[in-house]
Parts: sequence; structure tokens; C-alpha cells
Amino acid sequence: HARVCKLGATPEQAATAYLEQQLNPEKLDDDEAEYAVRRFETLALPLGELFEYQEDLLQNELMRGALTRAVWSERQLYEVMVQFWSDHFNIDPSKGDCKWLKVVDDREVIRRHALGQFPDLLRASALSPAMLWYLDGRVNHRGNLAAKPNENYARELLELHTLGLHGGYTQKDVMEVARCLTGWTVRAKDQPPYFQIGKVEFKLSQHDCGSKEVLGQMIPGVPTDLSHGQREHLGQQELDRVLEIVTSHPATARPLSTKLCQRFIA
Repeated sequence: HARVCKLGATPEQAATAYLEQQLNPEKLDDDEAEYAVRRFETLALPLGELFEYQEDLLQNELMRGALTRAVWSERQLYEVMVQFWSDHFNIDPSKGDCKWLKVVDDREVIRRHALGQFPDLLRASALSPAMLWYLDGRVNHRGNLAAKPNENYARELLELHTLGLHGGYTQKDVMEVARCLTGWTVRAKDQPPYFQIGKVEFKLSQHDCGSKEVLGQMIPGVPTDLSHGQREHLGQQELDRVLEIVTSHPATARPLSTKLCQRFIA
């Protein structure tokens, strides 16, 4: 408190200066916190190396690292937002390969975008190996049209991550979003080649190439008269089109702003 008061001639000026600092965390010297976190070496490891460690150790270091930063970091607003988005994009580390992949999700998705643009954070989360495992996106495929797509992630995307429970979407929208996101998968730890564990891939053969309609907006199908590379690119772009539709939808701002107000105001 005394340090903050020194930032301005009046309490109001000091609070304004402190907030300006917190909104630009990259300019704050945080060496003490980063030094304290170094003891948890798994937090900085490349994705592939994480599978060499026991999952209990990874979870323990992830929790202890978060607590250490909460206590020692000068970037307090940033750390609060890390926890806010970790809750919003909840992943249970006990499910499948999430035991190892959540460490990367925390570092490359949540921490990288905690004070950034929401569309960037949402896309990073949608293609996070941990999220693809947790909400079954990796098994959402439609090699034949008789098979139903897996709607788990599509439902969470609309109900929890963006529009909210009463955001105006229907069950048809959920299924259409699920169709748009078919074909994305992630290599499991028991799937060769083992040096590519956790790699996110798009497989056109498992994608529903038909036309879709999401929240009243048409997404054209993938033409059959194009090269494989062109068709694959169009199939991948359907994910970006879905995210563009949901992030620009007016209903999305309400649950997000409400959660932020509840966290910071009352």
C-alpha cells in the first residue's frame, strides 16, 4: 500500500498510475517472482518432454507455480486474469493426456493471452491439445455422413466460452458448429511416431465437407473439384469462421462482461 501511494501526489493519482502499470505487465520488473518459479522446472519444458514426468508432479508444480506467482509477482492484475481465464476455459487435468498437456495450455494459451484480445485467446484454446482432449475435439470426426459428430466442445464453446446459456443458440447450432470442427485431432502418447506426441493436426478425410449454417450465417461446403491442399485449407478455415461468428455475436459480450464485473466489482 505504501509503495502504491508513492506513485502519485493524491490517492486517485496513485491508483491511476498503479493501474496503468498493471495494464502493461511486460514493463514491470518481475525478476523476483520468475526466480522463485524456476524451481518448478517442468513449467518451462517443451511439450514432448512433459510425458517423461509423473502426472502428479506436473500438477503439483503447476499449482505451486501459480501460488508462487500470486504471492511474489509484481504483475498482480495479470495473475488475476490468468486465474480468471483458467476458470473460464476450464480443463480437468485428470482426463487422458490432459495430465501432461495442461502445463502447455497454461503457458501457451492462458498466460500468453491473459491480457490480450479475446478472439486470439479463444482460438488458442480451441486448438489447445489439452482442450482437444478434455472436450473430445480430437475424436470429433465424420469419415462417413452416417456418423454423428461429437458435440462436446461445440456445446461448451457456445454455452460457456462465448454466447452463454441464454445466448440465443439452438441445438441445431450446436450440431452445425460440431460439423464445422470435425477433423481436428491431437496425437496421443501411445500413437507413433512418438516424437510427435501432442501435435495438433487436421485430417480432411475426417472432416464434414458439406455446407453448414451457424447462428443464421451460411458456411459453404468444401468443393470436390479442388486439389487436396486447397480443400484441406478450406476445411481448416471453417474453425476460424465459427470463431469469428461467435466472438462478434452481440450475446457474447454479456456473459464475459458479467463475469469480469463479478470478479472485479461485486
